[in-house]
Amino acid sequence: MTTLLHTLEWDYYFSYGAGNKLDFTQDTVTQILGVNGNGKSSIPLILEEICFNKNSKGISKGDIPNRYGPGTTWGKLTFYKDGDEYTIEVDRKSSVKVKLHKNGADISSHTATGTFKLMEDLFGNDFKTFSQLIYQSTNSSLQFLTATDTNRKKFLIDLLQLEEYVRLFEVFKAASKDLSSSITKSQGQVSTVEDWLKSNRLTDVSAIPLLETNIDVFEEEKAAAGLTAEIANIKKTNTRVAQNNKYREMLKNVDIDSIHAIEVEEPASYDTEQSELGGLQSDLRRHQSQLSKLTGLGDSCPTCEQSIDAEFKLNLIKVEEDAIASMKLRIDELNKLIISIKENNKNHAYKMQQIKEFEELYRSVDQDLPEELLDKADLEAELSNLAIKISNARHELKKIQEHNDKANRHNSRIQVIQEQAEGFEKQLETLSKELDEQNELLGQLELLKKSFSTQGLIAYKIENMVKDLEDLTNEYLAELSDGRFTIEFSVASDKLNVIITDNGKPINITALSSGELARVNTSTLLALRKLMNSISKSEINVLFLDEVISVLDDQGKEKLVEVLLKEDLNTYVVSHSWSHPLLAKLEIVKEDNMSRIEHA
Repeated sequence: MTTLLHTLEWDYYFSYGAGNKLDFTQDTVTQILGVNGNGKSSIPLILEEICFNKNSKGISKGDIPNRYGPGTTWGKLTFYKDGDEYTIEVDRKSSVKVKLHKNGADISSHTATGTFKLMEDLFGNDFKTFSQLIYQSTNSSLQFLTATDTNRKKFLIDLLQLEEYVRLFEVFKAASKDLSSSITKSQGQVSTVEDWLKSNRLTDVSAIPLLETNIDVFEEEKAAAGLTAEIANIKKTNTRVAQNNKYREMLKNVDIDSIHAIEVEEPASYDTEQSELGGLQSDLRRHQSQLSKLTGLGDSCPTCEQSIDAEFKLNLIKVEEDAIASMKLRIDELNKLIISIKENNKNHAYKMQQIKEFEELYRSVDQDLPEELLDKADLEAELSNLAIKISNARHELKKIQEHNDKANRHNSRIQVIQEQAEGFEKQLETLSKELDEQNELLGQLELLKKSFSTQGLIAYKIENMVKDLEDLTNEYLAELSDGRFTIEFSVASDKLNVIITDNGKPINITALSSGELARVNTSTLLALRKLMNSISKSEINVLFLDEVISVLDDQGKEKLVEVLLKEDLNTYVVSHSWSHPLLAKLEIVKEDNMSRIEHA
């Protein structure tokens, strides 16, 4: 299953400015040229960031945007898989926003993390594998040959994604250790239970019968307590009885029916009448004063000395006398009404007071108290009889309890030991069964631990993979060295040995010249990449070789180009000096802190 990376577009990533575009499918082999610092090696890192939000050099997120760039850091990758077109677009502002489209339809997850996880599923590879497939440099994979035998094997474990086997080995190892501790503990528990069963065997298991305890002195004790309290408080009690009898007598003398028979209305207010009365009395005084003035007048006005009409004067006096008579009549009516209301209110208050006094007197009577006074001698005699009865009953009850206590101790001991023995026997059966299961599981864990150790499945897989790696490396080496060099990988215990021959003679890798070492390294690098492509879930059409040709002589570079042109890949060879006349070229130039791609 091939994933075809088609077009990469980006703005303001690393040292780049805006409007960068790269068609991966245009040429089989393309050279990327430029001086150091222009951003040649940044292109595969940009591809990694857009696809996975990570980069293989571990550059922090804050250093990804071009700090001199005026715009947003943005990138887009178009790729094809199974006939479908996909685009992933990443926009970096304060946070990462990512959109994934399939044939124009948005299939993005709700979160950026979820969308990048979808990319892993589409590529069939995680970030680490994807990075190893598309990006190789002299500072990464080529260290494989010069590493120690042990580290070389660790490198292959990582490269062939066998870390899960190593993790499982540690899981089984830890589980085996824990289970061994558990087995030791279980064995100790079994020994403890067996020792207890041996030392607690019963010879006599017969039970002592219990006697019935049907003696009950609760009521007698309750009655005695009551009599004792009555004797102690007899004087106070008799005083209460006498007072209570007095209340009873007073209650009999109250004629409550007569009180209820008093006919009165609800209390009423006479404020309105009183107010009207006050106004009338004020008006009366005013009219009486006016009448006095009129009757005191002579035949002439004392002010103007004009004569007064006698008939007019009499009419005025008549008006005042009629008004005074009318007011006096209304005043008498109001006084009588106010007196009536006051009398009713007084009678109502009296009735309510009598009812209240009756109710208080009724509540004062304790209906539970006897009417007769208590006799101390009679109470003491009754108490003495109860004390004798209680003492005899207690004595008999004590003898029964002593017998039953002894029987219970004997019977309980037998029951407890029998129950414990039964429980321990069941526990012993369970522990023995668990111990057998644990020993069986321990055997399985030991087998799994051995299988997933570096001498088990890992060694088996590496040994098979190494054979393929060896064949692939020798195919490339035959072309790059004209058949002069061969390489052999040998797995032994935790080590991976490398044997190099020069025209059939074994030679140490440290004895190779830089050009010879470059041919061996480059062959191994290409073989590793092809091997990784073959074991991955999806083949990727793009490969970046970063400064790989810098360690090759001119003949080696020509051979490498010949080999790459035969590969079904779109390979980008990064360098900053050597240029092949027949290869397509991209030159990375940088002006005013902004890098850009120029097609040569």
